[in-house]
Amino acid sequence: MIMQVEMAAGGIREAVVVAASEIMVKGGYRPRLERMLVKNIAAALRGRGVSVYRKQARIIVEAKRPGELEELAERVSRVPGVRWARVGYIMPRDYELLMRIAEDTVREHRYTRIAVEASRSDKSFHKTSLEISREIGERLMNSLGVEVDLRSPETVLWVGVLNDAFLFAWRRIDGVGGLPVGSSGRVIALLSGGIDSPVAAWMMMKRGCLVDMLHIYAQPTPQDVLTEKMGELYRRLREISPASRLFLATYHNFLSYSAEAKPRLELALFRRFMFRLADALARETGAKAIVAGDSLGQVASQTIESIHAASHGLSLPVLLPLVGFDKEEIIRLSQKLGLFEISIRDYKDCCSIVSRHPLPRPKPGDVEAEWMRLGMDDVLAKTLQEVYVFNGERLEYWKNISIGRRRIRQE
Repeated sequence: MIMQVEMAAGGIREAVVVAASEIMVKGGYRPRLERMLVKNIAAALRGRGVSVYRKQARIIVEAKRPGELEELAERVSRVPGVRWARVGYIMPRDYELLMRIAEDTVREHRYTRIAVEASRSDKSFHKTSLEISREIGERLMNSLGVEVDLRSPETVLWVGVLNDAFLFAWRRIDGVGGLPVGSSGRVIALLSGGIDSPVAAWMMMKRGCLVDMLHIYAQPTPQDVLTEKMGELYRRLREISPASRLFLATYHNFLSYSAEAKPRLELALFRRFMFRLADALARETGAKAIVAGDSLGQVASQTIESIHAASHGLSLPVLLPLVGFDKEEIIRLSQKLGLFEISIRDYKDCCSIVSRHPLPRPKPGDVEAEWMRLGMDDVLAKTLQEVYVFNGERLEYWKNISIGRRRIRQE
């Protein structure tokens, strides 16, 4: 790599160059969304001693310590709203210096087949993008003997022309795309101990939602939950959405009231309990929708009739981002996100405790009648009085939701 002294003398600084995804087509909302993405990238890199800022059509992440660009770019690429992250430099707008940087980079990495791309944010620059690409390619062929290969290059050298600087990069990492977390409002996602629900929460983060999560636990205390895989899943998702919270509600009230439930309706009652609990919490926290990890027809509890029976009568819409996925698609995405190995660990999940032979097509009227017969509204009210919330740093006990509501608004 170029010697640090030479870089400093030439005003060359190591940087990750970031391009936004759908933000680019959002018209008048674009500046707001770009600011939000900058904030989210800075949060994802908190503690790394980096500088994150907008510069014309790009977001720049400047590293303070040498040798960490690759890791920073990988982390940035996982932030929703990022189209791609490139590893390289920001430098003065000196064309000959740009040529030398390109030569040094190719020589250091020992590339033999390269391609060159250029993009001009400043259209007044005296050379076109095509001319820049061609001239850099010719220089490298003549000075280093490399081959310009547009079909299968070992790397694509990229140049960005800004009003007062050049950007140069030699490696591109594709981002996850989507919208910045927080741009689409707040939702609350049901988080179980399985594979699907963490992926569903991530999918809504990718669509710009700030996702709070609700988990109903069978462990003796909420502290026990945080020491097991649910705490780790939440922390992994929180890397993408640092403002997300984990709500923890006890299962014991439902268990005591449902002892006399009709066995084949027990799971339908529990799912109705989960959705109504989420609905009540959502109204208090300002969430506008409930998210679940259902994949249509995957199991008996995920038929259209079961979904209808569970969500019937709610005040908020239920979003099912995985509804059209099959199990293999969900597993592949979970593996890609680094969630799968955590999700498959042994865990006492409430859904595994209730009836193993549920009615696959329960009728909403039958579920409602059983709900009223067992006094499940009381279960809901009691459970709401025992909700805990974890924000990644501290666990708090809510004796009543109204107190929690004021705390949330102050954050």
